[in-house]
Amino acid sequence: MRIRQLDKALDLLDLFAKDKQPLTLTSIAAELDMPKSSVFNLIDTLSRRGLIYETRQRGGYYPTPRLHEIASAIMEGDVFLLNIHDELERLASDTGETVLLAARQGAEVAYIDVVESASPIRYFARYGERRPLYTTSTGKAILTSYDRAEREKVLSSIEFVRHQETTFTDPARLMAELDVSVERGFTLDRAEFTPDVMGIGVPLVHGTRRFGLAIAGPLYRMDHQRHRLARLLRAAADRMQRIMENADL
Repeated sequence: MRIRQLDKALDLLDLFAKDKQPLTLTSIAAELDMPKSSVFNLIDTLSRRGLIYETRQRGGYYPTPRLHEIASAIMEGDVFLLNIHDELERLASDTGETVLLAARQGAEVAYIDVVESASPIRYFARYGERRPLYTTSTGKAILTSYDRAEREKVLSSIEFVRHQETTFTDPARLMAELDVSVERGFTLDRAEFTPDVMGIGVPLVHGTRRFGLAIAGPLYRMDHQRHRLARLLRAAADRMQRIMENADL
């Protein structure tokens, strides 16, 4: 069950991240479609916790460095992400496309790290965003990390929904596609969830931890060079696997 007040607080932080400037109570209320009284209560709560301050009287509100301190302290506990993030940055630079790292959450994947492409035309995704497991290259990559029997078990528990014309809605067809992906060495998402977007994915496995690593971008730009991009992706995944093994993550 979603908690509405928490949702709105996180929406507010996303708003600051997007606009990168102080925001007035009025502008926040308009952007978040909230009554001013509710926005005031939200800002007052965050201000009392030292997370937001008023830049000047009636000049708007903005997050304090306390938010960065909290986030940095949290990230220090996730040795896995700290150790491989540089490789995600390198992969984004080598390919020119957005790089995504995802973990399975039931019948979905959640993006746990994202490095955006520097191109003005790029695939955009946020930390924590979720996608159906069966529609994305990261989700398919995680599925290929299971043996065939376990893969069938996972697919049998999923309620398939058609998001685009290219979405797989037949478990048998998807299973056949995953078999091809295992042989090929990478998974593909050709606009199966987001129109005109292509994803190429590979699994990362260490012990019981399973992740999907992918690059994503415009279909027109990626499709004709998918084999070159897949080679760069697999090389990055190999480096990340060695980092995980050497660090015993």
